[in-house]
Amino acid sequence: MKGKRAPQDKSQAALRQAVTGLMESGKYQEALKKIQSRLLFGPKDIWLIVEAARCCRRLDRKDDAARYYTQALSIAPNDAGALNGLGLIHYERGNNEEAEKYYRRALRAIANYPACRNNYGILLHKLDRFEEAVEQYEAVLAEAPNYHDARYGLASVFAQIKRFDEAEAHLRYLLAHQPEDTRSSTVLGMILIQRGRYEEGWKLYRDRYAQNNIYRFVNRPAFSFPYWQGEDLHGKTIMVHREQGLGDEIQFSRYVSRLKQEKGAAAVCLVCSRALVSLMRQLPGIDNVIEYAPGKPLPVFDYWIMLLDLPFYFTDSPTPFAITPPCFSADPQAVARWPLPPGKLRVGLVWKGSVGHNKDRFRSLPGLETLRPLFSVPGIQWVSLQKGAGEEEALNPPSGIALLALGHLVQDYIDTAAIIAQLDLVISVDTSVAHLAGALNKPCWTLVSAICTDWRWLEGQDTTPWYPSMRLLRCDPKEGWTPPVLRMRDALMSMVE
Repeated sequence: MKGKRAPQDKSQAALRQAVTGLMESGKYQEALKKIQSRLLFGPKDIWLIVEAARCCRRLDRKDDAARYYTQALSIAPNDAGALNGLGLIHYERGNNEEAEKYYRRALRAIANYPACRNNYGILLHKLDRFEEAVEQYEAVLAEAPNYHDARYGLASVFAQIKRFDEAEAHLRYLLAHQPEDTRSSTVLGMILIQRGRYEEGWKLYRDRYAQNNIYRFVNRPAFSFPYWQGEDLHGKTIMVHREQGLGDEIQFSRYVSRLKQEKGAAAVCLVCSRALVSLMRQLPGIDNVIEYAPGKPLPVFDYWIMLLDLPFYFTDSPTPFAITPPCFSADPQAVARWPLPPGKLRVGLVWKGSVGHNKDRFRSLPGLETLRPLFSVPGIQWVSLQKGAGEEEALNPPSGIALLALGHLVQDYIDTAAIIAQLDLVISVDTSVAHLAGALNKPCWTLVSAICTDWRWLEGQDTTPWYPSMRLLRCDPKEGWTPPVLRMRDALMSMVE
C-alpha cells in the first residue's frame, strides 16, 4: 500500500509547493487555476479549498473567497484556517460581530494561532477595546516574538492609551530589526513630539509620507525643483506646501514667516487651502500666497517643502515655537460685518470637529446636551461658531439652551476671526477654530480626550507652548466629558460674579 501511495503523496507535495510558490510571488490567478483544476479530482481537499479562498481574497473576490471558506467548514467545521479566513472576510466588510465570532472559534480550535490572534487584536483595536487588544497582541508575541505586525499593533495601542514608555520600547525594537519600517518611525516621531523631544521627533515624522509606509496619511506632491533639506537659502526662493487639516495650516504657518529672517530666503511662497488664503496673507515675511488647487501648475522655485517638515529646522532655535501669537488679526471691515450684542460675557462654542477625521469619535462631543451645565451660568451671551456637523443643532438647540448661531453664515476664516475678536472666550473641541483662537491670542479652553490625544499637545500638560492663551481640559474616557464641563462651569461662575 505504501508503494502505491508514494507517487500520489509526491504529486500532492509538488502541487502544494507550486501553489505556495505562486502565491508568495503574488501570482494568485495562476495559483487559483492550478488549485481549481486539481479540485475537480479531489473536491474535499481542505488545504486546496482554503488556499483557493485565500487566492480569491487576494484577488478581491470576497464572495468567492467566502464560498470556499464555507465549503471547507462544511467538510471540517473546526478548521482554524477557514474560520480565520471567514473572520477576515467579515472584518473587511465591516461585519465586526461576525468577524469576532469566527476569530474566537478559530482560537478555540487552535489556541496557538498567532496570525488569527493578530487579526483579532486588529479588530479589537479598531473597536477601541484597547486592553483586550493588548492581551491578544501580547499573546502573539509570547509565542512568536518576531511577529512584527503584532508588535507594531501593540505599540500603536500603547501610544493611544498613553503607555508611552512601552510604546517607544516596542517601536525602537522594530526599527532595530527593520530600519526601513516607516510606519513605526512615524508613530515614534509623534510620541516623541508629544513628549517634547522635538529634534528626533520631527525628523522621524517625515516618514508620514514615505512611499513604503503602508499607513501613510500624507501624499507628498512631485515637483521638478528640489525638496529643501536645510540648504542655505540666501538668494534663493522657496515654496511651502499645505498638508493635512486647516488647523495644521494655522498652527504651523508661523514657521513660513521665519524663512526670510532666520534662514535668509530671498522670496517665500505659501500654498494653502482656499478658506485660509485671506488669513495667511496677513503673515509677515511671505511674498505670495497661492490657493491650493490639485493639478494646477505652480511657478518654479529653487526649493520647496511640506509645511509640517519646517519645525525640524527650528528645533535648535532659542524660540522653537515662535512666532508668539497673535500671528493673525481681525480685519476691521469684517468685524463691522459681524456685530455682536453688547454687554454680557461673550463666549464662542464649537462642540464638533470634521466627521472625516479618523479620530473624531474621541474629540467631538455627542451634542450640545453635553454642555448643558455651562448654560446654567447667568450673564453669558453664547455664540455658536459651529460649522458643518452641528450646524443644524446650533439653529435648533435643545430646550433651555439659548445661543446665537453664526457658524452656518461664516464664509471663510476672516469671518471667523472677526467673530472671535469680539468674544471674551472660546470653548472648543480640538479643531481649527481652537487653533485660530490660539493664533489670535484669544483665551480658549480646548477640550481634548485623555486617550488618542493628538500628538501636538504635550503629555500631561494643561497649557501649550503653541498658544499661550489656551488651556487644555482633558477628558478621561472612563468618566466622560462631564468632569471637564463641570470645571468649566465653575470657572465661568467666577468670571461673571
